[in-house]
Amino acid sequence: MEVTSGEKVAGSEDLIAEIFIRLPADSLARCKWVSKQWLSFISNPAFIRKHTLTYPPTLSGLFLIPRQPSQCRKVHYTALNHNKPCLPFVKFLNFRGFQIVHSCRGLLICHSESERSYYVCNPTTRQLRLLPTCSALRNDDVAVNLVFDPLKSPHYMIVCLEKLEGQQSNYTVSVYSSETGVWNERNISEESFLVPDDIDFKVGVSWNGAIHWLKNTVGGYYVDLNNTNMLLREMPQLPRGDEVEGSLYKFKFFGKYRDNLVYIISRPLLNYYEIYQMKEDYSGWDLKSRLNLNVLVTNYPCIARNFGFHPLFSEYECDVLSVDNNSGDEEDMEVVLSIPGEVVVFNLKKKTSVKMHDPVFRPSDVTIWYKVHSVYEYFETLSLV
Repeated sequence: MEVTSGEKVAGSEDLIAEIFIRLPADSLARCKWVSKQWLSFISNPAFIRKHTLTYPPTLSGLFLIPRQPSQCRKVHYTALNHNKPCLPFVKFLNFRGFQIVHSCRGLLICHSESERSYYVCNPTTRQLRLLPTCSALRNDDVAVNLVFDPLKSPHYMIVCLEKLEGQQSNYTVSVYSSETGVWNERNISEESFLVPDDIDFKVGVSWNGAIHWLKNTVGGYYVDLNNTNMLLREMPQLPRGDEVEGSLYKFKFFGKYRDNLVYIISRPLLNYYEIYQMKEDYSGWDLKSRLNLNVLVTNYPCIARNFGFHPLFSEYECDVLSVDNNSGDEEDMEVVLSIPGEVVVFNLKKKTSVKMHDPVFRPSDVTIWYKVHSVYEYFETLSLV
């Protein structure tokens, strides 16, 4: 029987490798269902590693969850790629009643209240992994953070901070490694460390081999995960630049941009944002850029619809959801903004903006720009959980 050209391609791993390495992660995730051979090939850690280094994961969208207890805690999704407007995994999350508690470079930590369990999820491949339990995860007052960088390692860590009962400002730290599959007892503090009351451990940002948390939006702390002593260290205070009389500052964003830790604040009376970047040696913050919101008013006058009418509206109705860069040019920073009824991506270098489709927000939601949604980033990745 004569072998067809299609069968020749399907039977040649060299040809399959040449084709698959050029496909995006979400397409490869669907290819897994074609045959056991393709499933085995695409799930191979060596191939995943090569694909990740060839096409580093890029920000594809945002998961948004209402913060108000009175609202339904349903997970919404806003795509940042016009060619991929939907993500089927969102329906699965809502069907199972999962709540996202943290995200990092394509992986999620989700909590099932009904099961009282935690899962690591990859929305691209729709893989779930039930985390083994530990004493800290049984506590309701616990902060769970994910640390993952697929460009440096295929493995991830989970940092769990447990508040000690009856002690106002004392926590213990537990660390889980996907490489070993167990909670590492050596990384659990023998003595809990004293921390300030105004630090939010539930919103951590991993960078530079450490995980960072804000302290009252003016500074913060971090734990060096490479240090077996798990010491809590203080981040340098955010610089204020040239003080302007009567100009107030408001926190807007704390997160990661490319391989940098960034912090964004606003000067409402001057209608611009200041974007700071942490120095690698933690010696201070550098002012990286400013975003002048007046540039946006021409195309999006709705952000100034109530400006100056009420003390609540002493600034434009605009907020930072995320910071992105998919061009490869480090200076080509894009800031994802929420404005009344829209999600907009603004390019600081080109001073251009693009409106996203199907926003979660409605124009009538007066406070949508004022931090009423928890935001979790989604990156396409084949990484195993």
